[in-house]
Amino acid sequence: MKLLKMKIDIVSFMDQLGLVWQNLVNGVIGATIWAIHKKTKFWSAIRQIFIGGIVAGYSTPFISKEISVRETGFLSFVIGTVGMVLVDNLYIWVSKKIKLLFN
Repeated sequence: MKLLKMKIDIVSFMDQLGLVWQNLVNGVIGATIWAIHKKTKFWSAIRQIFIGGIVAGYSTPFISKEISVRETGFLSFVIGTVGMVLVDNLYIWVSKKIKLLFN
């Protein structure tokens, strides 16, 4: 019963982490579309969607401030997609290097 009475406010939790939830959602949508387009496997798609959301949630406010953009909807979508591709390719490259190191 005590667990039912507890209220978890996800938006304020993300604010404490420094994430902007609108940008996080746009990044997740962008990464989901990219994962569907590339027809990736399930767990790879989940990893890419998570990465896209985190990249967009953290970096969109900084980038929009630097380039003086007020409406960040499409910008966070693009940042989530591009950031996901960059981080995923970096992940693949590092995992290949680690496999070569231990083989």
